[in-house]
Amino acid sequence: MPRKLAHPVNSTDWKALFVSKYQVDRSVTRILDSILGSQTGRIEKFRRVINMGYDAKDTLLRYSLIESGEDCLARRVPRANHKRYYAHALLTCLHRSIAIPEWAKLKHGEPVSLDRALACFDLFIPESGTGDLDEIRESLNWILDRFIASHPDLYIFTPREKALAVASWLGLNDLTGINPEREYHSLEHNFLGLALKGGGPERPSLWISISCACDHYPPLGSDINGNVLSGMEPGEPLYLDPFRGARETPVSNLRSQLAFLGMSDMDQITTLGEASTSGVILRCGKNILNSIRVEPQDPTSRATSIDVVSAKYAALWSVMLLSSDSRPMDLRHQLPWLMELFATDFPSDIFLVEQYIAPLFHGLFEHEHILESLHVMRAVDEIPKQIRRRTGGNANIQYKVGQVFRHRRYHYEAIITGWDSECGAGEQWMRRMGIDRLESGRHQSFYHVLVADRSVRYVAEENIGIILPHFTELPSSLTAIAGKHFKRWDERERMFVSNMKDEYPDD
Repeated sequence: MPRKLAHPVNSTDWKALFVSKYQVDRSVTRILDSILGSQTGRIEKFRRVINMGYDAKDTLLRYSLIESGEDCLARRVPRANHKRYYAHALLTCLHRSIAIPEWAKLKHGEPVSLDRALACFDLFIPESGTGDLDEIRESLNWILDRFIASHPDLYIFTPREKALAVASWLGLNDLTGINPEREYHSLEHNFLGLALKGGGPERPSLWISISCACDHYPPLGSDINGNVLSGMEPGEPLYLDPFRGARETPVSNLRSQLAFLGMSDMDQITTLGEASTSGVILRCGKNILNSIRVEPQDPTSRATSIDVVSAKYAALWSVMLLSSDSRPMDLRHQLPWLMELFATDFPSDIFLVEQYIAPLFHGLFEHEHILESLHVMRAVDEIPKQIRRRTGGNANIQYKVGQVFRHRRYHYEAIITGWDSECGAGEQWMRRMGIDRLESGRHQSFYHVLVADRSVRYVAEENIGIILPHFTELPSSLTAIAGKHFKRWDERERMFVSNMKDEYPDD
């Protein structure tokens, strides 16, 4: 659109463009309705929407913002609606399908700018508000324009003077890093888009400083002071610490610190050398994983506003794609974590896993294991659900799909998503869980439930205590994921309205 708008108005067939956008909108709406209408074949339906690329985004955004309606929950996440949930899931999957190929380009040695590569992390987390890789570049260009406007004689500066001017200007404009009162390892500090959308000294601006001023290499053939060198050998770099002010850091100090940490001379040369884009992205991914590890595990005490699951998923993708091929054990260590998150929270990424993760293990036993897992997921997705009527042996099942309860023993809150007339788990699981020690044992109704921590559990009827909360009293972590199974919240009945009528038509 920017290119079209920049050209003469009669150079674009606006009617054809409108028709094309209208047809995409209709197609996305039909597919979304089909996703909501049946639990079968959703993988292929997701693929068809994602293949439309950014042309589908306007439609998905519209449905993801729906606040009411018959299937509002299912279309988005925040207020428990089915259509909202799946519109949001499709939108975030679309963003990941843009980010992951950029990191794949880096892996194959293709040029990708640092700002674009860092922006890929923000596409994984909806809280960033970043919907396009170009948005972050535009924000950085705005900062650059401000800097240049404040230094009209910049063109006569030497490389050293330019570097020091950048560091000084960052400090004067609250872009030097982390406020002293903020925890260094806070998860927000790893996302450039969040930093750029912040304001004032409270902004988490770790990556702004790192992107703008860490080490500076002079142009080939000159030194850091602009003096001409004989030949085309590179000049010595200048090291700055933008977090501590506009002053140089002697390389001898850095070498002493690295030696104290036990780093060999060869590793010191690599560490102090010019960082590649892929190296910076890999470091950022590891920093995110470390931030998640050191932050409080209690969700009520965590200061971050970022969805930790999405952040961890982004970090694992970056580490998997950009770790050295010469160290397959690193990949093997991360693979189970990535596959677990993919299967439980991001199954729509099946095509991305097939295209970018499976080839990393070509020739290793993990390759066939990954392909088999994807095959099973597709097969299960295509199997029509067994219809469960409340007749015959199911007539005495007490509770319904969509009711909210508090576990009588463990006190967590959850939503019922399915039921069996008696325990349908295997004998080994029943022995391990002590099912026969329950008052009614295995011969009572058991319920599939969705818990606020995103886990799914299997609960005996005697452990279920139905509660009748208002929607605003439900944990936000529970309403955020309810749209996967439910259309909307019924405030009169104080329960969720099921979107699984193809499986539980009487609930």
